[in-house]
Formats: sequence, structure tokens, C-alpha cells
Amino acid sequence: MRTLQARTRLSPADLDTIRQLAGECNQFEELTMKLNWPSLQSRAGQVTDDFMMIEDRRLVGYLALYAFNQQEAEISAMTHPACRRQGIFKQLLAAARSTLAERRIPDLLFICEQKSTSARSCMTAIGSRYEFSEYKMTLAEVPPLEPIHGLRLCLAQADDLARLVQLDHLCFNVEPEISQAYLTNEKRSRNRRMFIAMVDDLIVGKIQVTLGADEIYLSGFCLWPDYRGQGYGRSILTQIVNQLNRERRQPIALEVACANRQALSLYQSCGFQEVTAYDYYRQPV
Repeated sequence: MRTLQARTRLSPADLDTIRQLAGECNQFEELTMKLNWPSLQSRAGQVTDDFMMIEDRRLVGYLALYAFNQQEAEISAMTHPACRRQGIFKQLLAAARSTLAERRIPDLLFICEQKSTSARSCMTAIGSRYEFSEYKMTLAEVPPLEPIHGLRLCLAQADDLARLVQLDHLCFNVEPEISQAYLTNEKRSRNRRMFIAMVDDLIVGKIQVTLGADEIYLSGFCLWPDYRGQGYGRSILTQIVNQLNRERRQPIALEVACANRQALSLYQSCGFQEVTAYDYYRQPV
């Protein structure tokens, strides 16, 4: 008998069963599924973001929501290889739609590994629209430091929020109220650090570091336009990578839009290599 269970927070036992299912699915299709483990490990317990299909005390299906703003919720989902084509994903998705409708989040954004034929077939079947792709890259070789006189990195403080919101709007076209809410929430997380890059006491860039159990993730890396093309981006990245490599012996990873050739070239030149690609598909709730 199968039961669908919804969670507002995941227990250590839940995380273990999710990790086991992910391993079986990854092995079956030779994938590197994106599950955003730091988020799963630090659910706030205020909203329902996790849906588990249990059969005879065994996890056979799982769907996770990542609602970083009120405009969309990203979705990662998986079904045990032996239990596919039995309506499990359909039931999990229906439950997710219901909770998102209650929260007035209008769009779903499915994360599908590019080489997963089952994911592509599923997106076609439910009528989702392809939107963009990202490479996942991991550090293969620690780059040499490339310091620039006058450039320094430090942890962001509460007084820096307005400038960080400006950077998000200018570089990523994120609406200020969405950026402020996200950055304020991230500040409370114990496993995330926001570094700012300063030149002459002016914040010219930022990069976020997420310390996961299995790997370190870099995200939100951007630079004020006046400081681009002068080596500042490379200097920031080499400093962060070298510092993290000294502190924690873990893989360092990041994601970059496939269409962003300039950023891709920078990361490659700083020792990062592509390991897989993720396609994102959009659909209204």
C-alpha cells in the first residue's frame, strides 16, 4: 500500500532515505541529480515543501519545492526505477500544485538533468515549456591567486543590504523586494556566507558560499559593470576558491547559464570543469 506524506521539515531519517533513493536513480541513468541538499537540511518548518511516496516503509517517490521568491517554485523530483509509469510523479505533483496554489505562487520551474531521457519525456507529456539550461561545474584544479591592489573581500553586514539588492537588480534583473527578502532570509542560514568585494570602501561585487555536507556551492557571483574586464572577477574567484580550499577539503561547485559564454570562460580558466547540464522547464501552477 502506498501513502503520500507531506513534510514541513525533514528528519535525519528522511534525509537518509532521500539520499538512498537519489543514489539508486542516479545509478540507473548515470545522473548527477540536483537536490539542493543545504536547503533540504535546513527547512524552516513553516510551509510544506517536501512530498514523499511511501510503499511498505520504503521511499519510492519524492518531490522537493524550492521557493526562493513568490514568483516561482523550482522542483526536483524522482521515482524509483522499478516503480515508474505507475502515477507516482503525477500524485506528488498534484500535491505540490495544491500547496503552491494556497501560497499564491504562480509558476513551476522543473529542474531536469539534460541527459535524463525519462525527465525529457515527462516534461513533454505534461506540456512544460523549455526555458534555459545551466552547466554544473566543479573545481578540478585550484587556481593561483591573482590579487589586485586595493581589492579586498569580507563578509557582508546588515548595512550592506541595499548595495547587494542593487547588484542583484543590475546584474540578474531581480526585483528589489524579491532580492531583499531572499538576502534577508539567507543571512539567517548558518551554512551560507555572503562575501562582498570592496575597492576604496565601495562594494563592487558579491559572491555567496553555501557549505553543504558533501560539497561547497558558489552562487550569486556578480560585479558592478564599471569594474568588469579589468581582472576583478578573476581575482575575487581565485581568492574565494583558495580560501575555501584551505578551510575545507570538499568539492567546490557552481552553476552557470550555458548561454553566458563570458562567465563560462572565466570559470574554465580558473580551474572549473563541466560535469553535467540541467534544463529548466516552466509551467503555470
